[in-house]
Amino acid sequence: MASSPSSKTPCTTCDNKGVGIFKCEGCAQVFCRKHAIEHRDILSHQLDEIVLEYDTLQQTTVENKDKNNHLHSLINQIDKWEKDSIEKIQQTAQKARQQVNELTNTQQGKLK
Repeated sequence: MASSPSSKTPCTTCDNKGVGIFKCEGCAQVFCRKHAIEHRDILSHQLDEIVLEYDTLQQTTVENKDKNNHLHSLINQIDKWEKDSIEKIQQTAQKARQQVNELTNTQQGKLK
């Protein structure tokens, strides 16, 4: 039994002028041969843009990770510099205390 042309689903893009032969499972629209190819090309282009955006995001993530590692290294260097400086100051202060004690003892010895 043949189906009549009026029972065919019309192409979404042709505004009911063409007969739909392809139904897109993603958007559920029906297209004629010409517009099915155009729709596929549009989807392909959109996918290419998404892949490019993904790659750019991935690269940005890697670059930010590298920057964070570099910043972490700088923070570690500053922490080490701070610790070393404090140790040197403490050592110098201890030497100064010893010298003051020695001078005081020497002066007291002279006074006796």
